[in-house]
Amino acid sequence: MQSIYVRYGSEYLLWLIVGLFLLFWSFHTTDTRYADLAFWGGIGLGDGGMLMALIRARHEAERCGLM
Repeated sequence: MQSIYVRYGSEYLLWLIVGLFLLFWSFHTTDTRYADLAFWGGIGLGDGGMLMALIRARHEAERCGLM
């Protein structure tokens, strides 16, 4: 159980950091093309990655009989 928390919790935090990095980079850059790409990439990659980490954690917990 604890290994599931550590594995998927760290994966969740990794996607959070990736999403925040892209969002903050989009605010920092002066090129509007890259800013739009980084902003929407941060939204998509960050939220999508966190969602997939939670879904995979739930499937792993169900497979182990924890849910």
